[in-house]
Amino acid sequence: MLLLLTNLSAVLLFLLCPWWVLRREFGGTGVLAGTFGLIDPQQLGIPETLAVGWIPGLSWAWVLLALLSCLALGIKERQVRARWLYSLGVGGLVLFGLGLLWFYGAVGAVNRAALAEGIPPTRLPLRRFSPSLAGYASFAYALLLLLLGRLQLPGGKAFLVRRRQIIVPLTALGAAVAAGAVVVGLLRPGLGSSPDSPFFVKLSTKLDLITYTFQVLFSPITHLPGLFQSLLLATPLIFTGLAVAFGFHAGLFNIGAPGQLTMGAIATMLVGVYLPGPGWLTLPLSVLAAAAGGALWGGIPGWLKARFGTHEVINKIMMNYIADSIFLFLISANQYRFFGYPVTLPFKAPGPEARSYEIRPESRLPSLLELLGLQGSGPGTLSWAWPLALLAGVGFYLLCRGWPLQRRCIGSLAAGLGGYLLGGILPGWPVEVPTGLAAIRLNGAFLIALLAVAVVNVYLWGTLEGYELRAMGFSPRAAEYAGVDLGQKQIWAMAISGALAGLAATHYVLGAGLEEYRLKQSLPAQVGFDGIAVALMGQNSPLGIVLTALLFGVLLTGGLRLNLELGISRELVTALQALIVLFIAAGGLLPGYFTDPLQAAQVEMDCDERST
Repeated sequence: MLLLLTNLSAVLLFLLCPWWVLRREFGGTGVLAGTFGLIDPQQLGIPETLAVGWIPGLSWAWVLLALLSCLALGIKERQVRARWLYSLGVGGLVLFGLGLLWFYGAVGAVNRAALAEGIPPTRLPLRRFSPSLAGYASFAYALLLLLLGRLQLPGGKAFLVRRRQIIVPLTALGAAVAAGAVVVGLLRPGLGSSPDSPFFVKLSTKLDLITYTFQVLFSPITHLPGLFQSLLLATPLIFTGLAVAFGFHAGLFNIGAPGQLTMGAIATMLVGVYLPGPGWLTLPLSVLAAAAGGALWGGIPGWLKARFGTHEVINKIMMNYIADSIFLFLISANQYRFFGYPVTLPFKAPGPEARSYEIRPESRLPSLLELLGLQGSGPGTLSWAWPLALLAGVGFYLLCRGWPLQRRCIGSLAAGLGGYLLGGILPGWPVEVPTGLAAIRLNGAFLIALLAVAVVNVYLWGTLEGYELRAMGFSPRAAEYAGVDLGQKQIWAMAISGALAGLAATHYVLGAGLEEYRLKQSLPAQVGFDGIAVALMGQNSPLGIVLTALLFGVLLTGGLRLNLELGISRELVTALQALIVLFIAAGGLLPGYFTDPLQAAQVEMDCDERST
């Protein structure tokens, strides 16, 4: 019954929703094309030469496909039903591809004709054209048919359960987007509609408003400056997400990432400002100082738990307050009085603002553009050194899976070094750096974050110590019975977790994430709490954390443009993040075998028994 209702809902979507936006002005008003013709609430107009007469036929073809899928669901034999659903899913992907081909071909023909007549690119008759809600829904529907076809075959449920680390976050994201769409639809009128517009126009423009809202919100992934800005915001989230996830794997809740980040920032500032020497020495020491500061602040609660059994959550909350106090004590003033005697501290830079002295130039992290050999906007030459180093290192590690772990790691480092040297010898590739890209402060901390992801992944799933730590997280008593020293593991886990959070400070202090190479009062330590949401949505897996951090960075970046163009508050982004966490906590509203490891194992075992 649920699948039948889904198919009927798809039919309504294909009939009522706009398929394409032929042109759109700033502010969102556009010309929509759907099953029943064009909708132009503001009389913007389109050229008569635009060939869009095929759109109703395509829409009815999708309606027919949805009705055929209803009939396919009534087939009793599962193998035949699976073949029908697979065929319809592939047919849907073909229809979707044809629709894109016809749409962009028709728009391109009109714009090319305008360019041939001498019209400048900024005045083209069709601008900011894109698919609309029905177009996106058709692609998702085709994928759903393919998934339903797989579920009809033996082991279909186990197929989904084994991929629950992907299914649960995607379902939670979809539910959060649906809830956000309802909020936007209730609070804002349709784009370009008026109170006296016909009902169908109001409905179409309201649906277009919802579609365009999320197009703008996720638009940073479609252009390089937006992607760089998203990666900039994602970098500290990767560190703090890893820190929280590492604690979760050990059965511990690291809510102290804000304090660990703060202490890491203090430590890296002390080394970066006051340690003289060449850059090859002071820069690595500054990075290690950030990790050491966070490790110290994470290890203390770990020791208290191991020695006295005190709960790590209470300890870490208190340690956050202590770290904040130390932070303000060091950089808010230079003159204090202790027992009536004046004391002078050398850490605060002159001026009214609470900030440290600048990091020494040799201890600063270079920007990502500098690592790639590019300087500023305009023409440049891309160096192959770092891209080849990453490609060679990761490729060697993945291709040599049969090797022992130590040999794989050493071989990956050697391959990365070889790729770096080879890339430095090869001639650079001429590129055009987009305007404004150089102003985005994405720096080497992003590469450190990727290295941390790789190290954590290898440690947790490729070493005996990582196995013991995960065993402690699953069942402390069983791990202790097997010979694991719980107290030592708890201290070690909290120290590593704190080190990961402390490394986030390299982005802000060494990489000018706060617009200056110094420690400032505006240090956003609350990003440590955001790491909890990142770890939850990423299902505590390193790759999931990277993707989730990027998603949050995209949302934050897109929220700025959303507020500028549609006047929708950036609080929508905060609400979406909160909804994502809420739905993750609810298991994406999915059955229990997607969230309970024991039920998931039972499903997989039952499917294996049936297949044998």
